[in-house]
Amino acid sequence: MDLAIWDYPPAEFLVSGFTSGAVSNPFQIKRHRPEECAALLVEDEVDAALMPSMLALQASNALDIIPSVGLVSWRYPYARLAWSGGLHDFPETIAYDRRVAQERLVTRIILHEHYQVDPTFVPYDQRPPKKLIETDEDAALMVGPEVPSLQPEPFTIDIGREWYELSNYPMVWGMYATKRDRATDEMIEALIASGEAADENRDVWVQAQETTASLNEFYREDLRTGLDKLAIASLTEFRKYLFYYDVTEDIPDLPFVYLDEEEEEDESLNH
Repeated sequence: MDLAIWDYPPAEFLVSGFTSGAVSNPFQIKRHRPEECAALLVEDEVDAALMPSMLALQASNALDIIPSVGLVSWRYPYARLAWSGGLHDFPETIAYDRRVAQERLVTRIILHEHYQVDPTFVPYDQRPPKKLIETDEDAALMVGPEVPSLQPEPFTIDIGREWYELSNYPMVWGMYATKRDRATDEMIEALIASGEAADENRDVWVQAQETTASLNEFYREDLRTGLDKLAIASLTEFRKYLFYYDVTEDIPDLPFVYLDEEEEEDESLNH
């Protein structure tokens, strides 16, 4: 089986149960940009993919979501909005790479709901974060694995932390998905087990990384691999916003798929 994950360090932590040998790995792991992982799944190039939550929910009628595991965080150094004015002088225009649709939407929601401002988002084609800062726009939405190492002069806000301050829940950035009715028990068990093993071996994994003090704290304290009650509540809020902001025609379902024995237990409880 083939699994597509993001070429971001947080995604590497999510699958570190596999890569460390802590659990059996039935997958060939392929690493790509988040939107490319989604495209590979749609095109049947992989069996499962870590998909941005927004894209997974937009296609919820055609997908199954693996339960209990996902890329979740209370803050997120890999998505930051940078501008010079600070909170007393919000930007009127924001440069962003048009491929980062989810982060653009979350930023728009935060600015409107939390700060009552509605700047114009100006798309650029395949422009790295460092180059976005150099545009003529008032602000730059910087997203990607290189963002934590950038030290822009302007004021910056962490989009993950801002989502938490708005919703009181951690942001669910990504979820594992398959095409509808394609998930197997082996796949579900392996993905959940890898996430659990990543949590159990967190300290060992973090010590092996070359991180700053801030990133070290992020990996130890803020990054989660489980879709617990708080993460599900966050997804519930996010699903509502997808509808309110006309991203979906209605509030999308959250199409979790479960192991066969769990479904049998549910059915026995209903009879």
